[in-house]
This record gives sequence, structure tokens and C-alpha cells, in this order.
Amino acid sequence: MADSNRTEPSSKPPAVLNAMMTLFLKTPLIQNAIGKQLALLSFTGHRSGKLYTIPISYQRRGDSVFMMTKKSRSWWRNFADQPAVELRLAGKVVSGTAEAHVGSEQDLAEVVDFLTSRPRDAKAYGVVALTDGSPDPESVRGLLPGNVIVRVELD
Repeated sequence: MADSNRTEPSSKPPAVLNAMMTLFLKTPLIQNAIGKQLALLSFTGHRSGKLYTIPISYQRRGDSVFMMTKKSRSWWRNFADQPAVELRLAGKVVSGTAEAHVGSEQDLAEVVDFLTSRPRDAKAYGVVALTDGSPDPESVRGLLPGNVIVRVELD
């Protein structure tokens, strides 16, 4: 019999952890160690007008930046109208335009590439690894509908 008082654990990182990572990514010595994997994404809430800054894994691809988040997190909804955002990438602040959409089959190769370069993220998303350590495309395909792809085109 299921316990009706039991709740699922939150997949959202604790606010204190985000605050610590934000501070670390603004500190030059520490930022050098983690800034190639994590960026600070700053954007304005479309309803609140409040400035938000969150740490997020990223992959830079020329003049665009690829990120992914769980669909259950709501911050990505601020990108419906392709707003201007700022990113702190490897210690440098750059600006761009964000776009977000729920993952689909068309994103498969790009997400596999992202997770190949970010094995910790693949593990966090529950992606099964092949014998060579790369993400299993079928496992990635299964996670696409529950995740959001965020792209920032840099100015």
C-alpha cells in the first residue's frame, strides 16, 4: 500500500546551492576550474521584471550556446518571446538572444553530443551509458519529452 503522505523528492537544486555556484562562477580562481562546464545565465522575468541569474551546464558551439533543463523547472518559460540574456562563459560576460523548446526527435543528435561532452549531466539525467562510456541514443531519446532545449545566439 502506498503512503499517501509521501512526496517525491524535488529535482530542483536547493537555492543555497545555486547561490554558492553563482558566487563561485564570479570568483576568478574558482571560476577557472568550473567555468568551462558551467555558465551563469541572467535574464529578466517576463511577468515579474525581476533579474534572475542561474548556474547551468552549457556547450558553446561557435556563436551559439546549448543548454538543457528539466521541463518541470519553470524559468525557461521566460524565453517564449526570445528575450535578450547575458551569459558569463569562462569568466567573460556575453549577451545574446534565448530560445527554448521542449525536446523532440530533431534534437537527438545535438543532445547526444552535449551529454557526450558532459558525462556528469548524462548521469544526472539518468542516461544509460554504452560500453565505451558514450550516452545510449535510445536512453537519450526517452528523456527528450521531459526536458527543454535552450539555445542562446550570441550577439
